[in-house]
Amino acid sequence: MSNTSKNIVIIGGMASGCKTAARLKRIKPDYNITIIEKKPFVSYGTCGMPFYASGEVDDFYDLAITSWGTIRDAEYFKKAKDINVLTETVVKNIDLESKQVHCQNSKDYSRFPLSFTKLVICTGAKPKKPPFSVPHSEKISTFHNPLDAKKFREFVQRGKIGKAIIIGGGFVGCELAESLVSLWGIESHLVELEERLLPTSLDEEMSLFLEKTFKNNGIYLHLSSKVEKLEINNAGNPEVHLINGESINSDYVFLCIGIEPEIKLASSIGVKTGVNGGILVDSQMRTNIENVWAGGDCVEVKSLITGKHELFPFGSLANRQGRVIADSIAGKKSEFKGAVGAISLKVFGLIVAACGLTEKEAINNDYNAGIVWGSWQDRPDYHPDSKLLFGKLLYEKGTLKLLGIQLAGKGEVTRYIDVFSTLISKDATVHGLIDVEHSYTPPHSSPMNPLNSLGAMALSQEEDSIMALNPLLLNNYIGNVLDVRESTEINNEGLGKRAKEFPVMEYREKLNIFDKNKQLLIVCQKGPRSYEAARTFINEGFRDVKYLGGGLQFAKTVLDDEE
Repeated sequence: MSNTSKNIVIIGGMASGCKTAARLKRIKPDYNITIIEKKPFVSYGTCGMPFYASGEVDDFYDLAITSWGTIRDAEYFKKAKDINVLTETVVKNIDLESKQVHCQNSKDYSRFPLSFTKLVICTGAKPKKPPFSVPHSEKISTFHNPLDAKKFREFVQRGKIGKAIIIGGGFVGCELAESLVSLWGIESHLVELEERLLPTSLDEEMSLFLEKTFKNNGIYLHLSSKVEKLEINNAGNPEVHLINGESINSDYVFLCIGIEPEIKLASSIGVKTGVNGGILVDSQMRTNIENVWAGGDCVEVKSLITGKHELFPFGSLANRQGRVIADSIAGKKSEFKGAVGAISLKVFGLIVAACGLTEKEAINNDYNAGIVWGSWQDRPDYHPDSKLLFGKLLYEKGTLKLLGIQLAGKGEVTRYIDVFSTLISKDATVHGLIDVEHSYTPPHSSPMNPLNSLGAMALSQEEDSIMALNPLLLNNYIGNVLDVRESTEINNEGLGKRAKEFPVMEYREKLNIFDKNKQLLIVCQKGPRSYEAARTFINEGFRDVKYLGGGLQFAKTVLDDEE
């Protein structure tokens, strides 16, 4: 028999809402818990939508099943967890005085109240409204609701789509672009307002790895491109007009310009929101209203780097927040202290991942950022499975506080982001990177991992003036250049007459041919040789010496074929 004095109503049946319900029921089995969800399904893996749209995931409900194959629907939650789930149900209003949620069934429009003693708001996010008019058409949609993916796949399977346009180069847009090309062979155009892809997570030189991968796989990129209007042409198909005069016709258009917190219900009862439009909560996910909690994409949480409230709409965080909400309601001392924004994306075999601040964010938060770049094999060079990794580290000059990291490659990438996430969340410095002890074995890593190397480079840059040059600036460098690679490497890809060529076995004997008062850039393939040579020149009294960050391997990868 349920305890009616402990009625918990949760509005929203995705990650944070379902996690709250499941955790709370486990630790307080006498509580009567009800989840209200406006969609016809709950606990759906929305992050897997691109894989369903592409056909990699075969069935629509494969993204809502347990590891043993049972669909997580209302019946499952009731029988397996003793949790009530009302799908296709809309909350019309909340009455705090009577502690009732007034609901409406979307199928028969019947209305009914639900009483609560504790209320949890997990209303998620909604697509941002485009800054241009959008005509009504079944060939134009967002990619936020799983039903969008279902509708699109049905179109494709009927042979209705040969060309598609994705407006927005964030995570959803990038994943969707790969899905359309890799399995359906759809001509895909990706339109992004900013000058690079993933502009909130990657700086220019790191985004270029992603952009080149897309171009090499036939995706048409339209960067720094603002949409002027979207209309339906005479053939009944959507056509995108850019402000530069370019027009792109298509069979389908996706609007992936971002999301914003869904806070209408919360605001109606006086829940406070922050500068980013999300619900403000404390470390136990409590709102300013007594007995009301909130979690998931609708809330703002503290950045553990800047201390400011930010939006982190990630499913991994939503699940953790759900656990904290449940513990808080149950009287346990559990906290969600904040986030650092660890992300990853895999497209066409390339993994890009980041954690912390970009350069732009560091500047906006008044950090005096130091930066180093690196290039490595993710395993020893001799190992047949070794793959290239490229990375960028940001830290605060003076304090050496870690600010952010960005990595790209086809090998071991995310393991280093995960370690960095732990360090930066504890306010670590570059010394923490040097001290990282990793599980070393040739099939998985080198003796020195990228974090160790980046930490050492940052420390040398600050303490010994061993300065790194941004690889994007190689072609514009006007000082003397020393290439310390071997002749076989230079023959494959040289720097031309602009560089003096003395390999590591010879350059020490040639120091006197360089002017100590002139700028000198030292270049090698990956960075370590030029890094060491730069120290030699500095020890000999040279005043302005830099090494090419990440080596020629990094620079050529991002600069080749750049207009």
